[in-house]
Parts: sequence; structure tokens; C-alpha cells
Amino acid sequence: MAISSLGSGIDIPSLVSQLVAAERSPVESRISRGENAAKTQLSAIGSLKSVFSNLKTALDKLRKEDGSNARTTTVPDKAPYTATADTTAAVGQYQVEVLDIASAHKLTSAGMSADTKLGPGKLVIEAGDKKIEVEIKEGRDTLADIRSAINTAAAGKGVSASLVNADDGQHLVLTATDTGTAGKLRVTAEGDGLAPLVYDPGVSTAMTETVQAKDAQVKIDGGLIRTSSKNSITDLLPGVTLTLTEAKPGETFTFKVATDDAALKTTLQSFISAYNTSISLTKSLTAYNAETKTASALTGDSMVRGLQSQLRNLASEQVVALKDLGVKINTDGTLSLTNSDLTKALAEDPGALSRLFSGDDSYGADLESMLDSVLDSEGLLDSRTTSLNARLKTYDTQYEDLDRRMESLQARYTAQFTAMEQMVTQLQGSSGYLSQQLASMS
Repeated sequence: MAISSLGSGIDIPSLVSQLVAAERSPVESRISRGENAAKTQLSAIGSLKSVFSNLKTALDKLRKEDGSNARTTTVPDKAPYTATADTTAAVGQYQVEVLDIASAHKLTSAGMSADTKLGPGKLVIEAGDKKIEVEIKEGRDTLADIRSAINTAAAGKGVSASLVNADDGQHLVLTATDTGTAGKLRVTAEGDGLAPLVYDPGVSTAMTETVQAKDAQVKIDGGLIRTSSKNSITDLLPGVTLTLTEAKPGETFTFKVATDDAALKTTLQSFISAYNTSISLTKSLTAYNAETKTASALTGDSMVRGLQSQLRNLASEQVVALKDLGVKINTDGTLSLTNSDLTKALAEDPGALSRLFSGDDSYGADLESMLDSVLDSEGLLDSRTTSLNARLKTYDTQYEDLDRRMESLQARYTAQFTAMEQMVTQLQGSSGYLSQQLASMS
């Protein structure tokens, strides 16, 4: 209802609005300050979680053997092999002579017309310890049909069949899927028409052996010989894989296994960068500027100061081991790396970095435990986040309560001023009546 102000001349809606605003302002400001502080702290906790997660990721790489114990291999040019090494490989050098490489057994039939029908029957193909039985049906007995039947029955194991169209006709080619003598082929047949496809040394060899089944053979360090059915040898030297590419008997090639300094430096520097970011952020979030009298988002926060102390204390406990690896603890708690010192340390003790970070009782294990307590789903940061979100909900409730109180206050003020206005109007009316009466009497 519109409120008239004919009696007193007061603009009641405007006056009520000003009075309510005056009542609302200090309370709303207090709620707003609390809400903004909670949001700022929530953002700061999110930043902390991000940098600590990055630190955990960098630490995980060092905790893994390939991060703190990486190996690299050096193979001479024109060597008849390649070499790779994992973290278990011993640092050293090895002389390798490739006497022979493994080859897959291959058989080829005589040439014949593509439409030649060999007749029904059964082929039995033995490939090492695998036995493949192939039914050849009437009307589906050309070399192309037989090729398809063999590949279907073998399903990619033991043997594969193909066709070669040469000047003298079409040839069926059987190739062992496994290299070495372990995959050697033997073919027998039931059915006279399939006799041209038999390869059974000592009985019948209608098919021709075009590639002999051979094992690989290498000589290590001038005298130790190793025979393998495969050209990729993974158990000759622990942690080393040799892949043979050709035979060069009489020629020795020396390869080296060394610490992969470049990879270790990169991994360690990534950890140091993540660590320094964590130290710097915990400091900035709890700092206080005395000159401007300005507090940071988490000034005085015991949890954040505690995290900073834990980081610094864990590093300080390993100051000697870190220094031996070229890592210096600076006065502000950050770390710095001298690459030349790290290279020298790894040359003298290739396992030093691994021991510092990978062991169950290592610095890396202690730091991992600390970070887990911070980053776990029910850890410090998530617990604080939950608490701050709960606090933000209380501010929403306070705003709602304030709105209700102000609506009630506005209604009360409006009623009071309306009553006053009515009274003033009545008084004004009485005053006018009296004035008229006095005037008539005079």
C-alpha cells in the first residue's frame, strides 16, 4: 500500500529504506568479510593441493627405479646388434661377437598351375611342439584353397602359408612363425594327391627347404657362447636386451652400459622445481607484510606452517646425502642442483640417487608418507576444504536470516511511521477545527 505523507510531509518509504540500510550494512559487511576470507582460504588450499600433487608426481618418478636408476647403452656403429638396458643392468662394458642369427624355417612346393587340383585328404604340419591338422576337402583343393585352409587351422601359430607366382608356376610357401630350430617344420599327408606337399626328412622331401631353421649364437667377452632360438635375447645379461640383426663371425663389437645421467638430471631437476614451488607457496600464503600491515590468505595458519616445517626438516635430515649428489639446501629452504657435482657423484656411485629416493627407509619414502597424509581423500587439505565449504554454507544461512530480519524491521518501521502519520493528520484536523471555532467566536 502506498504511504501518503500529507500530514507530516515526511517521505516515509525513503526514511524506512535508509533506516533499514543503516541497520543492515554493518551486519552484511561482517558476513561478507567472513565469506570472502573463507573463499580466499579455499582458493589458497586449492593452490596448495595443486603444488603438493605436482611434488608427489615428481617424487613418484624418482621413487621408481627408472627414475633414479636409469641406464643407457652405447653400441658401436655397424655393430650387428642393438642393445637396451633397464634399471637392473649392471654398469660395465661387454664384448659381443654374433656368430649366427636365428632364422625361421621355410619350405616351398614345386611349381604348378594355379587351377591344379590335388585332391582331398589331410595335411599334418608339425612346427616345433605344435601340431596342426588341416582337412583338404573335395573341390577345395587348389594351392590357393590349401593355403587358406592351413592359415585357418593354424590361426597364426606355428606356421603361415602363402603363394608365390613364379615363371614355372604357382608355389605354396610354408614359413614357421617361430625362429630357430624349435620352430622347425615337418609336413606329412594322408591322400596321394597331397604328396607334393610332404616334407619329412628321411622319408620324403617333395617340398624344398629354402630357408634352414637356425638358432642364434653369440660369443660374450671372447669365450662364453650362448645359443638362442630368437634374435632378441633378454636373459644373456641381467637387465640387458640384445637384438641381433646379422651374423659377423670373427668380428667383436664392445657395447657399454652406463648411468643415464641426462635422464636422471632431468628427473631430479623436475623434483627440485616442484619442491621449491611448494616451499615458496607455503611461505607466501602465511606471510605478513609489516609495512603495509597486510596479511596473506593463510597468515598464522598452523597447518600450513607445519607443512612447510615438515618439508624443510625432512630435507635437513638428508643434508649430507643431498650435498653428495650436488643438491644444496639454500637458506630460504629451497633446493638447488649443481649438474657437474651430480655427474661426478653418479660416476663414483651409480646407485646413490636410487638409495636416497627408492628405498623403504629412504628420504623419498619419508617424503611420500608426508605427502600422502596431505593429499589423501581424508587428508589435511581435503579436511580443510570440507571445513571451509561448510563455513561458506553458514554464510548463506546468515544472509537468508539477515534478509528475513530486515524484512521484519522494514515492516515494523513502516507500521510505526504510518501510525505516527495518522496521528499527525488527526492532530492537524483537530487544530484546524479549533482554529475555525475560535475565529467564529471572535
